[in-house]
Amino acid sequence: MKNILIATTALVATAGIAHAEVAVSGSAAAGLKYNSQTAEKAWLFSKVNIAFDASGETDGGLQFGFNTNHIVENNGGVGNDDTTVYMSGAFGKLSFGAVAEADEQAGLSDIGWDGLDVDDVAEAVVGDELGDLTGASLGHNVNYTYATGPVSFSLSTRLGTSGTGSVADSSAIGAKYSFGTGYVGLGYGDHDLNGTSTVAAIDKARVLSVFGGVNVNNIKVSALYSDANFKDAAGVKTGANAYGLNASYTMDALTLSFGASKANFDAATGIADQSAYGIGASYDLGGGATLAGGIARVKSVNDENQSTVVGASDTETRADFGVSFSF
Repeated sequence: MKNILIATTALVATAGIAHAEVAVSGSAAAGLKYNSQTAEKAWLFSKVNIAFDASGETDGGLQFGFNTNHIVENNGGVGNDDTTVYMSGAFGKLSFGAVAEADEQAGLSDIGWDGLDVDDVAEAVVGDELGDLTGASLGHNVNYTYATGPVSFSLSTRLGTSGTGSVADSSAIGAKYSFGTGYVGLGYGDHDLNGTSTVAAIDKARVLSVFGGVNVNNIKVSALYSDANFKDAAGVKTGANAYGLNASYTMDALTLSFGASKANFDAATGIADQSAYGIGASYDLGGGATLAGGIARVKSVNDENQSTVVGASDTETRADFGVSFSF
């Protein structure tokens, strides 16, 4: 009788509570990478990603949740690979943490198994990619998005954290219109690096981007163009533009892909022009397993295999091949 009373009391106490849902998913990958310009030209690479997603809803209909990803590469330590907290309702969706920059509502897909950075060239001055180029922290930490029918609008910014010293001010706005099997959109980013840039010619940046894509008869095509205006600390103006294309064709379980991109910088910036092109293929093995690979020719791109892009002139042949699993 005592146990029945305790169970009944607990049931009554929790009857009015809306319980949150928590889901765990993951992915894993293992394969081989190649770079013609590195000391060890070929090496094995593996990674595991675990994602936790939680969602809930208040009595008033306010939805809330979080997503956090944790990654382990090459049997190393566990690293936080983005965490986001959000709330949403009729007013739209407000996200905090590792949010998307509003001017990056549609990027380009990469080539290869783990990615050969062909898309990074076209995105060199868009969103936080400009931060990779200048060494400044331009990743945003708050995003507001509102969607109505086929149209979505997004605003995002970087709000500084006390005690971190001088940081860049960065904001963006974007809009996307979807129709049938395609979409088009605009993005605009406004960045004041406040002396944190490693590139003297870029202390302020204003970037306008245009993007679009279509999916017809198993053929997907997406494109991106961006135009950037820079100022140094003295107000001297320079600029850059970047553009790229990605196309893929799917036949049953096989997908073939092609990507090409180019970024041109005014000589006064001291930044080398960038270019990349490549081809790739993937085969869906079923059950969450995919076999994929690619090869690309990449010139002067800042990534984990090259310390800097400023003034660089080398051209790399990159390739990868491996298997990926999703759980």
